[in-house]
Amino acid sequence: MTIDLNILIGGAAGQGVHSITGPLAKSLMRQGCWVLSSQSYESRIRGGHLFNKVRLSGQRLVSSREGVDILVALNQETVTLHQGELSSQGFLIYDASEVKEIPGGIPSLGLKHEDLLPGVKGKAEIAVNAGACGAILGLLRTPLAPVLSLLKETFGDKGPEVVDWNITAATRGYEQAQGMDSKFSLARITPSPEPRLLISGHEAMALGALAGGLQLISGYPMTPWTSLLNAVAQRAGLYNVVVEQAEDEIAAINLAIGASYTGARSMTGTSGGGFCLMTEALGLAGISETPLVIVVSMRPGPSTGLPTRTSQGDLGFVLYAGQDDFPRAVLAPGTPAQGFALTARALNLADRYQLPVFLLTDQYFADTQFTHLPGEFPEVEVDRALTIGPSSGTYERYAYTGNGVSPRRLPGFGPELVVADSDEHTPDGHLTEDLQVRIKMHDKRLRKLQTMVQEMGGITVAGDPDAPLVLLCWGSSLGPVQEAAARLAVEKTPARMVHLSELWPFPAATVAAALNGAKKLVVLEMNATGQLNRLLRQETGLKADHLVLKYDGLPFTPEYIVRNLSKVA
Repeated sequence: MTIDLNILIGGAAGQGVHSITGPLAKSLMRQGCWVLSSQSYESRIRGGHLFNKVRLSGQRLVSSREGVDILVALNQETVTLHQGELSSQGFLIYDASEVKEIPGGIPSLGLKHEDLLPGVKGKAEIAVNAGACGAILGLLRTPLAPVLSLLKETFGDKGPEVVDWNITAATRGYEQAQGMDSKFSLARITPSPEPRLLISGHEAMALGALAGGLQLISGYPMTPWTSLLNAVAQRAGLYNVVVEQAEDEIAAINLAIGASYTGARSMTGTSGGGFCLMTEALGLAGISETPLVIVVSMRPGPSTGLPTRTSQGDLGFVLYAGQDDFPRAVLAPGTPAQGFALTARALNLADRYQLPVFLLTDQYFADTQFTHLPGEFPEVEVDRALTIGPSSGTYERYAYTGNGVSPRRLPGFGPELVVADSDEHTPDGHLTEDLQVRIKMHDKRLRKLQTMVQEMGGITVAGDPDAPLVLLCWGSSLGPVQEAAARLAVEKTPARMVHLSELWPFPAATVAAALNGAKKLVVLEMNATGQLNRLLRQETGLKADHLVLKYDGLPFTPEYIVRNLSKVA
């Protein structure tokens, strides 16, 4: 029987849910499991309810799923909210000092801090958190040593006493759980001979940016974008990257535009509310043809909405934000490996076509950790697309060209005078109100799309290639839709998944070819209006026969998709 277990660890913000999840997930991966770890949290520093799910299997995992096999409750609310999700073999581990009402008929283990750390007072949180981590491994009948090593790594900077407390509590929790009956065993799973990575979407994007030659990143903290900014900042010294936390999003994007004008590979980012403040400067980047990568980590709105939940509601926003018409590119990775590759690609596209490139993410993509193999992260080629060498005649920053891309030189790196303007301008960069020049310059900029669309694709296909039922999705929905298609195949309902990670300029011919043969086209999106479906119809004339939409702030699950597809005739 294939192993597929879901562990849910829940409590209030500040209770240490993450301090259990991190070492546990990494230790399970190191012991040979494929691991997928997801987060759900409220917009609070302390209090509220948050939980992490750690899904583990002997086979590759591409999505989180519903249901719980082991429930770890650090407070009573976690039991109340999640006991109904427990599977028939479910087991409850709980903090005995916090949880007083236990559902009947469910095997359970109550952890007492005085048993986990005898003689140590005032360290109940450390005791229960580390004890629960050990207890989970005891139930799984898997070695404790890997997690003890990770606890040393995690808490080593807090001193040997804290490390000893964690190791003692984890060991005692492990011993208590080993003495109980368990329906779970990972005995058949052995460590992989090749290394594996447990990495989130935003961590992978940070590495992709660094591999792609990033030199400056600016931004203002805003969940869920902040984790990407932090991931770059943690490595900035090693890669000589300037990290600037600006006073607001207006300053952040203008700072990045200025740095890009001088030649630095620049990136900025935000979430929906912050991007509202960036739109005027976005037009500046568009008309001045300044390369720029902008990460928009979507969340449910309008306004700030549910700040720490997930959504795909900003596709239309980034496609049309700004003043008048100007070219842009929009990319939306579905896995960390795609995030790595597309971030490096975004930097190249921005330089090559001298325009803004958007990367759309969301909380599920940002925070969910996937198990990847190192070989799934491609080699990166840095293409600055700068004009070097002497110019012939007078240098024109905005010279008319057939593909719309003008020669780009950097101010101060040669004898040529580089003139750029934020208003409509002549080819040599000076402001103009000549209406015929306006038309010619506008057409020049838009010609970039005709060239760029020829190198756009980003299509992932899975499932039965001849299936009449086609599931079309984009961004972080990749994993859930892919697993849903696999489940439908088991149920003798052939399905084909088509996933788009490069959304604009829309690769209409490539998408139409991927959808060829569809008898029933279903578009799946985490928004209320079917924004990809509208774009599909606009660019190809095709439209969905059915929409599966989710906009409650939670990501898709395979179960949700299959349930809703049952309504498709």
